[in-house]
Amino acid sequence: MKTAYILPVVATAATLMLAGCGSSRHEPEAVAAANPTITYKYHGEQELVQASNNASTYCSQYKAAPRTVRIERDSDPHVVVFECVPMSAPVTVQTFTPNTPYVYRSDEELLDTSRNARNYCVAHGGQPVETITNNPDGTRSVAYSCR
Repeated sequence: MKTAYILPVVATAATLMLAGCGSSRHEPEAVAAANPTITYKYHGEQELVQASNNASTYCSQYKAAPRTVRIERDSDPHVVVFECVPMSAPVTVQTFTPNTPYVYRSDEELLDTSRNARNYCVAHGGQPVETITNNPDGTRSVAYSCR
């Protein structure tokens, strides 16, 4: 009687072990994803604009455009981090007029103006060239031309 009792128990255990082996196969599960990023160290506004232009070139290999993630000004050199964001629609150029001075109050505003100038110039077959000016009243301005 003991043999009759043990045989079904062993068969059930073997079946469960084989079923357990089959279900241990899992597909990989994505737990995080990030767009490519690039970080630059810079001194001053000219280098910040150049970093933005370099980020645009870097992100283009991913068919993406740079977006400023953060700017750290508490060290010298300063640090700017760009994230490459996929372009899902054509780039629209916000209001931009070449050779017109644009006053900016922060590095973020300078980067926004630089991005608009780059988009405008590229749409018209050129590249932006910037001139940054420290005005007598303490403000800063930038003007762009396309070449």
